[in-house]
Amino acid sequence: MNGFLNDLRFGLRQLAAKPGFAVAAIVTLALGIGANTAVFSVLNGYLLKPLPYSQPQQLVAINESVPVVGVPYAGVSIANFNDVVHGTNVFSEAALYTPEDHNFTLNGHTRRITTVSTRSSLFSILRVQPLIGRTFSATNDEKGQDNVVVLSYTFWQLAFGGDPDVVGRSIRLDGQPYRVVGVMPKGFAFPDNRVSLWTPFYFPPGMLTHCRTCWGNQGVIARLKPGAGIAQARAQLTQVQSHIIKKVPSLIANWYKQKEWGFKVRSYRAVLLGDRTPLLLILQGFVLLVLLMACVNVANLLLARILGRTHEIAMRTALGASRWVLIRQMLVEGLCLAVPGALAGVALGWFSLTFIRNVGLGARLGVFTLTPDWRVGLFALGMVLLVAVVTSVLPIRQLSRNDPQALLQSGGRAVGGGRGATQTRSALVVAEIALAAALLGGAGLLVHSLARLQAVDPGFDSGNVLTADILLPPDSGGSGSAAQARYYDQLLSNIRAIPGVKHAGLVSNVPIKNPPHSNGYTVPGRVSITDAKAPVGNAEAVSGGFFRALNIRLLRGRLFGAQDTPDSRPVAIIDKKMADKWFPGESPIGHLITVGGVVKDHKRVQFTIVAEVATIHSESLAESPQRGTFYLDSMQYPAIFSAGISLVVKSSVPPETLIKSVKQDVNNINPLVSISNFTTMHEAVAQSLAEREAVMALVLVFACLGLVLAAVGVYGVLSYVVGQRVTECGVRLALGALPADLLWLIIRDGLKMLAIGLGGGLLLAVVLGYSISSQLFNVAPFDPVTLAGVVVALSIITVAACYLPARRAAKLDPAVAILEQ
Repeated sequence: MNGFLNDLRFGLRQLAAKPGFAVAAIVTLALGIGANTAVFSVLNGYLLKPLPYSQPQQLVAINESVPVVGVPYAGVSIANFNDVVHGTNVFSEAALYTPEDHNFTLNGHTRRITTVSTRSSLFSILRVQPLIGRTFSATNDEKGQDNVVVLSYTFWQLAFGGDPDVVGRSIRLDGQPYRVVGVMPKGFAFPDNRVSLWTPFYFPPGMLTHCRTCWGNQGVIARLKPGAGIAQARAQLTQVQSHIIKKVPSLIANWYKQKEWGFKVRSYRAVLLGDRTPLLLILQGFVLLVLLMACVNVANLLLARILGRTHEIAMRTALGASRWVLIRQMLVEGLCLAVPGALAGVALGWFSLTFIRNVGLGARLGVFTLTPDWRVGLFALGMVLLVAVVTSVLPIRQLSRNDPQALLQSGGRAVGGGRGATQTRSALVVAEIALAAALLGGAGLLVHSLARLQAVDPGFDSGNVLTADILLPPDSGGSGSAAQARYYDQLLSNIRAIPGVKHAGLVSNVPIKNPPHSNGYTVPGRVSITDAKAPVGNAEAVSGGFFRALNIRLLRGRLFGAQDTPDSRPVAIIDKKMADKWFPGESPIGHLITVGGVVKDHKRVQFTIVAEVATIHSESLAESPQRGTFYLDSMQYPAIFSAGISLVVKSSVPPETLIKSVKQDVNNINPLVSISNFTTMHEAVAQSLAEREAVMALVLVFACLGLVLAAVGVYGVLSYVVGQRVTECGVRLALGALPADLLWLIIRDGLKMLAIGLGGGLLLAVVLGYSISSQLFNVAPFDPVTLAGVVVALSIITVAACYLPARRAAKLDPAVAILEQ
C-alpha cells in the first residue's frame, strides 16, 4: 500500500511539473469518456434499467399476426383472447386494454384526453397499488358497474387540484357521468404517460365466442408465471391457434390458414422500444470508437513522455528499482490521468445528456427514464480502469524492451533516440487515422442516407399546411351519421372563410403524423373475401378538400363533392398502387369495391370508384408504400372509423397564425367538441425523421472529434520527429537543400502514415457500413461517394497537421541546428 501511495505522489508531481501535457491528456480522455457516459445513459435507460413495474421481466405483450396482408402486430379479438386465457397455463394473469380518446370539460373548456379501457386484472398484473382509493374490481367488468374511473396522478392534480377527498366525486366524459374510485401514484404510466385515466373494459358475453376477426386496437398484456419463458408461451399459443382453427366456421378457418394468421408474444420492453434498439447500439458503437481513439492519443502522449524521461528511468534503475516497480509507476500515472478524465467526462456526459434528450432521443412517453444510475457509475469506473490499462500498455512495453545495463551505459539516450520508438508512435497515429476513417465513413453513410430520405417525394405538399385532431361527443348536433355530416360541412365552411385559408379538408389519419387504418376489401369479379389473395389496404375517410389541401395529384376522375351525401350512391377513391394491382392497363373508374365491416341492411356496401389519385407515403418516408389505399367520403360515412377525425388546412399565411381562429370556429359551432394536437405538416414530416437526425448529428460530432484527435496525433508525432532530426535537417540545409525540400521531407512522412491509415480505415469503414446497413436508405454500405469524401477530408486534415512541424524544419538555421546536437 505504501508503494502505491508513493507512486501516486510521484505521479501527481510528474503531472504537475508538465501541466500542459496533463491538461491535454485529461481533456482528450474527458471528451471520450463524456461521450460514452452520455450515450450509455441513454442505452441504460432503454435497454438495461428495469421498467417501472414489479418484476417487469415477466411482462409480455400478445398480438395477433396476419403477415400475408402486411399486419404483423394486430390487436387481439375478444373471442381469441378468451381462448388464450383458458387454453394456456403459462400466464398467471392476462388483461385486454384499448386506448380511447374522450372529451373532458373543465372550467368551460373542452379538451381531448387519452384514456384506457381495461379489464380489472390490469393493475394486479402490473402489481401497483393506488395512491388513493382502489382500482377496479371484477364487478366493474359488468354492464352497469363500468361507469367508474381511476385517475392518473397528473390528471388528479390538473382536474381536482390534488384534492385528497376526490374518491366518490363525478366527472363527465363525452357528457356521460363517471365516478372516481382511485388515483394512481406519481410516476405510474400505462401504456404511457399520455393516459389521463382508466375505465373498465366491458364487452357483451356473446363476444367471447364470436367476432374472431374483430381486432380493433385491443392490446393484451400478460404476466408469465415464475420459471416460465417466452419460448414456452409461444409453444402453448401455437397449440391454441390449432385449437381455434379447428372449432371456428370453415370460412374463418380457411381465412386464418391462407393469411398465415397466428399469435405473437414479445417482451413488453421490446414492444415499448419498437425499432430503437439498432439505432442505440449503432450510437454506442461509434462512441466506443471515439474512446478508443482518445486512449490511443493519450498512449501516444505518454509514450512521448517516457522517451523524454530516459535519464530518470536510467537513474532509478541504477538505484535498484525493479522493472515491476517501473511498470507499476506507469499504471499509477495512467490512473492519475484516467480518474480526473473520468470525473470531467461524467460531468460533460451529464450536460451532453440534456442535449441528447433535446435532439430527439429523449425518454419515450415517460415509461423509460434516462437519468444516470449505479449502472452508469459502474460503467464509468470500468472506463477508468480500461483507460488506465490501455494508455499504459505501450509505455510499459517500451520499458520492458529496454536493457537496464544499456540505459546506464548510454546515460539514458538509447531510449529516446531509438528508431523503434518513433515507429511505435507512428503506428499509433496510423491506428488513429484508420479509426477516424471508419468514424467518418459511418457518419458519411448516415448523412448520405438521411439526405436521400429527406429528398423522397411523399406524394403530397407539406408546405403551409396546418393539421389538428377533432373529437366529437356522441350527441354532437343530433344523432347518427347525418348529424356528423352536417357538423363537418358547417365546420369546413367556417374555416374556409378564415382569411388566409386556401383549402380545408378532413381525414381520419393525417399522413406520416398518424398511422393509417387498415381494412380488408374485395373487388367484385376479381377477388372475393374467401379468396387466398383477398387483400388488406390502407383505409381513410376524407373529404374532397383533403386532396386539395395536400395537393395530392388527381390522375383520373373526380374528387368527392357536394353531390356525395349519405343518401347518394356510395363512392370511393383509390390510389395508383391499388389501381395498378387490380386494374392494370385500364381505368378503374366505375368499378366496384367492398370494404370489410361496412354494411347496410345486412349487406356489404358496394362503393363505386370515382377517381384515381397519386400514391402517397402515409406511414414513413423510409419505406415505399406496401399497400394500396382507398378513400371513403367522410360526408357519406362520417362515423365509418371513429367519431375522431383530423383537420388539414392549406394557407397562404404562416399556418401557426390560424390556430386561434380555428379554435374559435370549433368552439362557436359546438363548445363540447375538442380540437387538439395542432401541428404543421412540415413539423410532422420532420418529427418522423427526428431520431435518425439525432443519431446522425451525434455520429457526425463523434466523427469530427475523431478528426481532431487524428490531427493532434499526426502533429505530435511529426513535431517529435522534427525534434529528433534537427541535426539531419541542419546538415541537409548546409549541403544546399532548399527549405521546400525539407518541407516535403516532413510532409512525406505524414502522407505515408495517411496512406497506410487510409488503407485500413477504408476497409473498416466498409465493414462498419455493412453492420449499419439496416439503417441506411438507398445507400450502399460500399458507397464510393462517401469513401471519396473520407479520403479528401482526412487528407486535408493530415496535410494541415503536417504543415506546422514541416515549416519549423524548413526555417531552421543550419549552424544553430548542427551546434545544438
